[in-house]
Amino acid sequence: MQDVFSAQGKRVLDRLASQGGSLFAFDFDGTLARIVQDRHAAGLTESTRQALHDLAIVAPTAIISGRSLADLSPRVKGISAHLIGNHGLEGLHASERVMQQAQDCCRAWLNAVTKDDRELTRAGVVVEDKMYSLTFHYRQAWSPAAARETIFHVVSTLLPAPRLVLGKAVVNAIPSGNLHKGTAMLELMHQLQTSAALYVGDDDTDEDVFSLPDERIVSVRVGKKAATAAQWYLTRQSQIGQLLQYLTGARARAVSA
Repeated sequence: MQDVFSAQGKRVLDRLASQGGSLFAFDFDGTLARIVQDRHAAGLTESTRQALHDLAIVAPTAIISGRSLADLSPRVKGISAHLIGNHGLEGLHASERVMQQAQDCCRAWLNAVTKDDRELTRAGVVVEDKMYSLTFHYRQAWSPAAARETIFHVVSTLLPAPRLVLGKAVVNAIPSGNLHKGTAMLELMHQLQTSAALYVGDDDTDEDVFSLPDERIVSVRVGKKAATAAQWYLTRQSQIGQLLQYLTGARARAVSA
């Protein structure tokens, strides 16, 4: 795992930018937007918004988020990016049957979770209904360890058993199946007929992309970590604007060459 702003990393970025059809995709929370205590307050800084807008003008750009599209869309309004929400379940024209099954599954889970609402509330856990998945937030819990234990107890009773994806102070319960951030990335590349791509993410929810056995995809993790399948890293989230600007500049240099 190497710094993407190393000399070698910049050569990789330059090579991607020189290919006209390259796709540049990003997670939202913890990547484009910094992690905040109140998830409703998450947003792009003005400099990041402008840098993302500029990149989306010159190259295919996407945001693949665990947030629902209804939540994500207003946060990136005015930016011409492909939006994929709910960990890959929304935004790629999944079949009506698949979407209905996911919705029905989440309704059943939500009904079951409501019965344990007091237990979750006491532990400082907030349940977010995203229609096609559920997210258990515990960032404001007095004891994160106790909150996680409570969440795992509750989700262990859910039927059908969900696929659990852990994030930063969140546990995501997702309907089992083949749709996730990794498959969403591959499907978007197929739809755009792109031959190369960059994906930038920051936590376990992004490992579905990082771990794809696909040499066309360059993966970058925000924060250096040993236990990751990502090839490159950004030292900190505040460097995302610099990365966006570098990609836009590299694309401009490639076009003018």
